[in-house]
Order: sequence, then structure tokens, then C-alpha cells
Amino acid sequence: MSIGEGRLLQSHGLTSQVYVPILRAIFQEKYSEGCIAIDFSLDDVRRAAEKLGITARNPADVVYRMRSRTVLPAEIIALGFYILRQVGRGKYRLEKAVSTVIDLPDTKPIEALDLTPIPVRRLLPEDLADVDEQALLTVASYCKLFDHFTGLRIYRLRSHVRKSVVGIGQAELDELDVGVAFRDDEIPVVVPIEAKAVADPVNRVQISAMVAFSGDYFPDHEVRPLALKVDERGLMHILEFNATTEPSDLIVVRSACYRLVLSEKQREFIRHTRPVVL
Repeated sequence: MSIGEGRLLQSHGLTSQVYVPILRAIFQEKYSEGCIAIDFSLDDVRRAAEKLGITARNPADVVYRMRSRTVLPAEIIALGFYILRQVGRGKYRLEKAVSTVIDLPDTKPIEALDLTPIPVRRLLPEDLADVDEQALLTVASYCKLFDHFTGLRIYRLRSHVRKSVVGIGQAELDELDVGVAFRDDEIPVVVPIEAKAVADPVNRVQISAMVAFSGDYFPDHEVRPLALKVDERGLMHILEFNATTEPSDLIVVRSACYRLVLSEKQREFIRHTRPVVL
């Protein structure tokens, strides 16, 4: 945070002196006992910032940060409002739900050989807990984890997709794959994927936004939304959700946990190569 002319400038995180006060002020103004949703707009964000004497350089970023990069204020969560999402251009909604994030199911790890080509694997950290989302997707793809999990032959269509979606604004996908059954006469299944490194939880809003994106751009296809999450032990979790656009209705329909096994030769190459930070 920096200060200029006596006004707070934008910062982010759990201790934000911009995002949290603005959202708290909007909630306090609009909340009434018994309500299950609170609608507000960018104009409400601007008015709250002005009333609090806060300068938010990008009002839309207040909502983006609070819905995907940090947690909602404790007093909002205490009343059951775990979901913050966009419902139109410059329009947002706080909704009641059981949680903001999806907890990882407790499943027994499946051991699998790390089939990542050595020229690639030796440039990544030995411990998968230290890699980022794109590296996770790379390793999972080489190791055919999505094929094993879905029972389909999985092909990558695009990476890091960012598109406008009717009714919610912009949706972001870490990867968009297509899957086909092991026959040539099947219509491709759309497989949107959200990947999460150790420090980042699986967020309901992001998963439901992937489903909305898929429905807009691939309306006649089956959608199987997935999340790929690595934990602090380096275990790779894959979760499949029901294809709903309502964050509060999301449930995990299938899950699996994989422990990738490196050979001694692979470990030797990794330990003698300085991992590249991209």
C-alpha cells in the first residue's frame, strides 16, 4: 500500500485496506435479515470507496480480487455468504453457500510413473509441490493423468483461455481440453480445467464460470469440468464436478489422487540441473 494526498491507494490480500472495507460497507448497506443474495454494481463500489475516502484505481478489480485471490470478510462469511460472483456487465452478487472453496477428498494415492520427458522434467523442481499451475498441467498431460481419470483420450485444445461469457462477464480457464472415447465415432467432450498450486484453493466461482464458458462456446457438447490441485506432499488431485453454472450447487462427482514416481535416473538429472523459473 502507498499513500498519496491523504488517501489510501489500492492493495490486496487478507489485510487489504481497500478491498475489504469497500465490500464490507456495501454488505452492511444492503444486507437485511433473511436475505440469501445481495446484488450490487460497480457504481456501488465507487460510491462506497468515495464515502470511505479510498482511491480504487480499478473498481472492478475490487470484486475480482475478493472473489478469486483472497477470502471474504469474516462478518460476511459468518452470515453464510461465501460466494461472490459476477452476474452481468458491472453487476455482482453475494450469495449464501456452504463454503467458498472445495475441500480435497481424502482418497488413497494411485502410484504412477512420471512419464514427463527428461529434457522437460529435469528443468522442473524435483518436488511437484514447488511447481506452478502451468507446470502441473504439463506434467499431468505427459503422464496421461486426465486420460486415466476420465477414461477418455484427452487432447489439449487451448491453454490460458480468457473469454467474455453472457451473464457473468469474463471467464478464465487454465486449460481447455477435448476428450473422445476410444472409438472414432464419438462427439468430443469438452473438458475445462482449473489448475491450482499448493497455496491456492479450488474456488467454486471459477469452476462454475468454466461451465458457463463451455455452455456458451460449445452448446451442443457434454461438459466435464475438472480441477487439478497439487498439495504440500506433491500429490496431484483431480476432481470432477457436476456441470452447473451455480457455484452453490457444485459438488464433486469423482476424484482421484496420484503420486508420481521418479526413477533414480530422473532424480539424478534434476539434481544436476538448476530448475528454470519461468
